[in-house]
Amino acid sequence: MVFVPASEKGDESDYTNLISITEKLTGLTIKTIKVTDYNAAVEAMRAGRAHIAWYGGKTYVKAAEIANAEAFAAGVRPGEKDAGYYTYFVVKKDSKLKKFVDVKNKILSLNTIGSTSGDLIPQVELNKINLSIKNKDHFKKVFYSGSHDACLLAVLNNQSDVCGMSSRNFEARIEDGTIRLEEVRIIHKSDRVPPPPLAYSKSIPEEDRKKIKKAVLQAHLHGEIGGYGGKMSHYMEVKDSDYNVLRDVIKLLSKNNN
Repeated sequence: MVFVPASEKGDESDYTNLISITEKLTGLTIKTIKVTDYNAAVEAMRAGRAHIAWYGGKTYVKAAEIANAEAFAAGVRPGEKDAGYYTYFVVKKDSKLKKFVDVKNKILSLNTIGSTSGDLIPQVELNKINLSIKNKDHFKKVFYSGSHDACLLAVLNNQSDVCGMSSRNFEARIEDGTIRLEEVRIIHKSDRVPPPPLAYSKSIPEEDRKKIKKAVLQAHLHGEIGGYGGKMSHYMEVKDSDYNVLRDVIKLLSKNNN
């Protein structure tokens, strides 16, 4: 199983219980590999080194296209009914930026090229207010910090004026005390983003895929489980067509940037 690198805190440890419950229920052994970028997560599955993956939405779309990946489940946080999440644009509490349009000519930090909520969706949201990270006149500077956490810390450390990041990571860092809510403000929230899925390779036997899916969807009945952003109440079923909305925005953004 391979993981995209969304957080400084290490996503792999969030999945330990889920993996061990899945192993018990299926009789399969699941080893984990961690990679340093989004493309490497796709390549691991394409090369047959990974059979299961936790992907971001945009990375999944690529993996479905070139690595025979199929989304099957996504984690739902405690107290929520849906696995979807959002992009937040975050500033420091005392920032002069009050409205989303105020980000023009400022320093923007993002996650990594290929991130859904830390690259693709921020670009889509900026596009709606006629701003583009590709236009040198629109921002003083745009940089990729390497993770959602680092993107947020860049704001707190005055290296950027605003960051575009995952709501999941934002909430997880509030919960673990890395940041305090009174230090920051959210100036814009995107529309719902399809959840980052667990996916398996269609090259593994169908019988094994069915076993894995059933185990993941029932895992919460067998103990505490985690996922992207920490603790999960359960996993819900997702399917490939749930990601068509991302395919559409990828095409739209590509057209607008040409």
